[in-house]
Amino acid sequence: NDGVGLARMEFIISNSIKVHPQAFINPERITDTSTQKLIYELTTGYESGREFFIDKLAEGIASIAAGFYPKEVVLRLSDFKTNEYATLIGGDVFEENEENPMLGFRGAARYNDPECKASFALECEAGKRVREKLGLDNVVIMIPFCRTVEDAALVMENLAANHLVRGENGLQVYMMVELPSNVLLIDEFSEYFDGFSIGTNDLTQLVLGVDRDSHKVAFEYDERNPAVKKMVKMAIEGAKRNNKPIGICG
Repeated sequence: NDGVGLARMEFIISNSIKVHPQAFINPERITDTSTQKLIYELTTGYESGREFFIDKLAEGIASIAAGFYPKEVVLRLSDFKTNEYATLIGGDVFEENEENPMLGFRGAARYNDPECKASFALECEAGKRVREKLGLDNVVIMIPFCRTVEDAALVMENLAANHLVRGENGLQVYMMVELPSNVLLIDEFSEYFDGFSIGTNDLTQLVLGVDRDSHKVAFEYDERNPAVKKMVKMAIEGAKRNNKPIGICG
């Protein structure tokens, strides 16, 4: 193997933590007694819910990073959609109902949102702990669903504010290429990122305008469609033009 091209943080959260991060930050909003009891049982032995979240997340990341050290492990920060966040313990309290979660409040938009900055800080602290305290500096951070170059600039500011500075201690930051804007403006995005990974699932849906969860139109979803293949080709050419590594995950 050459390392790990996509380690999904949300899998660690849903399997090891199981609780919505905001439930640790704003526990007073959890009024259901059964939910309170469940969270209490999960976090027994920890000083706080925050420490539980950071420790469990760092443990999950480190398990992968250590297994492949010193080869690179590309860790994608959380990319839950609102309907997926809502399924976590306490999640229904903090998530709004969206008609189309795929196009909604997710990825970079969450990291840059004032109400979610505290939960983003927990993810950053776990990543920092793995890289600096545990010495697993083979972890590369990847940002999902970054709609605009302005979003990219703000994400970098927020990472730095949480002591994850691109280039410091060898930290690399990658971006998922999963929107047409990412492909068309890959030269501009290259100023902010050290590499890319093409996410063909969302890119296909957004190039073709197809919701693959809709049984009425899902038959149109095809990653081999010429328009999708052309987008993939443009992304690869753009990354190479800027001397950036690029991978693919379907």
